[in-house]
Amino acid sequence: SHNNCRALVDHNRQFSDDMIQALIERGAVIGGAFDAWMLSPNWERGKSTPVERDVRITTVLDHLDHICQIAGNADHIGIGSDLDGGFGKEQCPWDLESIADLSKIPDLLKNKGFEKNDIEKVMHGNWLNFLKKNWG
Repeated sequence: SHNNCRALVDHNRQFSDDMIQALIERGAVIGGAFDAWMLSPNWERGKSTPVERDVRITTVLDHLDHICQIAGNADHIGIGSDLDGGFGKEQCPWDLESIADLSKIPDLLKNKGFEKNDIEKVMHGNWLNFLKKNWG
């Protein structure tokens, strides 16, 4: 459902490139997690801050782009968020004021070179395709 890349933040909770490749081979969709400790190397809970570490929404997109580089396409990524209310501003990207700020993602992906079709996959298409395929 949601995870990030060990190649960018070395933590055993993150997926290694080999794990990502295995998930891709099985048709998985990996949703980018917005939890700041998963986005900044050597994060210290209660000490590190998203502002001081410059954890932004684009930091999540860097992880999604890494997965795309392994896959060779944008068919295996989506928004996983982890924004269920278990934590607040102290542990999410500093430029995410509310859930409404997820609407910034299409333009941010476009700025990273993603095409319209791939942006639609990230925002909803990959999850819908995954659910249709697996729920029959």
